[in-house]
Amino acid sequence: MNIDLLNIFLILFSGVLAFICPFETFLIVYAFLGPLHYLTEINWLQQRNYFLQDKTHVYYLFVPLFLIGSIVYIPTLAQLKPTIPFLIFFTFLVSIFNSKENIKLYKNWKFILSIGIGIVATIYFKEYFKTVFSLFLPSLIHVFIFTGIFILSGFLKTKNKWSLITLIVFLATSLFLLNFNWKIFLSEVDILSKYQSFEKLNQTLLILLGETHTPEHIIYFSNLGTRLMQFIAFAYTYHYLNWFSKTSIIQWHKTTKVKIYAIILIWILSVLLYLYNYKTGLYWLYLLSLTHVILEFPLNITSVKSLFKGKTYQ
Repeated sequence: MNIDLLNIFLILFSGVLAFICPFETFLIVYAFLGPLHYLTEINWLQQRNYFLQDKTHVYYLFVPLFLIGSIVYIPTLAQLKPTIPFLIFFTFLVSIFNSKENIKLYKNWKFILSIGIGIVATIYFKEYFKTVFSLFLPSLIHVFIFTGIFILSGFLKTKNKWSLITLIVFLATSLFLLNFNWKIFLSEVDILSKYQSFEKLNQTLLILLGETHTPEHIIYFSNLGTRLMQFIAFAYTYHYLNWFSKTSIIQWHKTTKVKIYAIILIWILSVLLYLYNYKTGLYWLYLLSLTHVILEFPLNITSVKSLFKGKTYQ
């Protein structure tokens, strides 16, 4: 009950911050809470063999990650950027085939099938494929939908009324932020320039909602743009806080002192890099974020598969 009450408070706290200053809230939590969450979860996943049936298959996740990092960072490889959605898609299929809850049918043909499906999807559903796997899956699907699934999974396991209330408050806060806003303004002009690296997500959501043209003022200064940003800021803020609130349950803090010191050092250096050189720091945080998203795929698949089996992994 205490954990549920804490999470209800954190949901409402995240909602209030997102309601009052959505752009600022997102940028602050992404820079400060984000890297600490990524580093501690990556370490926690490693201790659990990334929730894979066979831990040796983790290189099927790391190799695409290395390729993505190289494509994003090395200018001469820029022409390979269209392959990034396929690489993310491939790791997602690998997770489906090799997560712990999967029946043991692992054969090499699955990886050949993964490549074949990826190529076909890339050719025939290029724009939708790109939007889902390079934009929505590493962002809102990860921080909102999978977070909701973990909350639902916890309720199905415990049948605790407070767990159900937590889920209801989570959904109600999301709907409120999507439908109401307090004011439309940016307290700092500099915020606009800093958020431009993320605005592709807002643009795509606006297009899906019928805005065929998404000039800057719609994203930052319109009623709809503000409400979408409130939702995005809430999803990210609570996603991070939810992880830290469950320390006593998932025991992510139980690791060696060397790893704890390494995590703290890398976290501090990540924040300093972000503050010192925004462009380089943003690239590093993107790579760190994508790494934790992809390495969490097997856990996500495991959680979905076990949803109605009364199990939970977060």
